[in-house]
Amino acid sequence: VNDYLMRPIDRHEMLARVRTQIKRKRYSDFLRTRLEESVELAITDPLTGLHNRRYMEGHLRTLVEEAIASGRPLSILVADIDFFKKINDGYGHDAGDNVLREFAARMKRNVRGIDLSCRFGGEEFVIIMPDTELSRAYQVAERLRTYVAAEPFQANATTQLKVTASVGLATLERRDDTPETIFKRADNALYAAKREGRNRVVADAA
Repeated sequence: VNDYLMRPIDRHEMLARVRTQIKRKRYSDFLRTRLEESVELAITDPLTGLHNRRYMEGHLRTLVEEAIASGRPLSILVADIDFFKKINDGYGHDAGDNVLREFAARMKRNVRGIDLSCRFGGEEFVIIMPDTELSRAYQVAERLRTYVAAEPFQANATTQLKVTASVGLATLERRDDTPETIFKRADNALYAAKREGRNRVVADAA
C-alpha cells in the first residue's frame, strides 16, 4: 500500500492522490526499464546481439564446474571469419559490420537453445555446448561452416561476398580442466584450421 484516504472521501483529494500514484508508478517503471537496459548492454554485443566476452567468461566457468561435478560432457567451438581484414579494407567497415551481423544470425540458426553463443571480439565467435561430446560438437561445427559458405553475404546494397570461417573445437577432458585450458585447446585448434588452409574444422590440436 502506497497511499490511502480517510472517509469521507474528498473528490479533489482523491484525484490528486491518484495522479501522484500514477506518476510514481511511471517513474518506477522508467527506472526499472533503464536498469534492465543497462544490464542488457553490459552482457550483450551491440552489433550482433550475441552475448559478449564478459558474459561468456563468467558463464563458462560455471558451466565447466557443473560439467566436472556431474560428469557430463562440455565442448567449446571457436570460429573466426576468414580474411575479414580484407573485407574491411576493400569494402569499408559498414560492409564488415554487415558481415558480422549476418554471421551471428547464421550462427544462431545452427545452435540449440541450451548452447551459449557469443561474440568473443573482432571477427571471432564462441559457442559453448553443454552436454555435448566432441563428435557431436564436430557435427555442429561442420554444419555451421557449411551454412556460412553456402550463400553469399550481403556486404552492402550492391555487393555480395563469399565468406568462409575456420573453426576450432575442444572438449572437457579431465577433472582438473579449467575454462582457460579448454579454451586454449579450442584456440589452438582454430589456428591449426587456419594453417591448414582455412574454411575447415579442426578438433583439439593440442
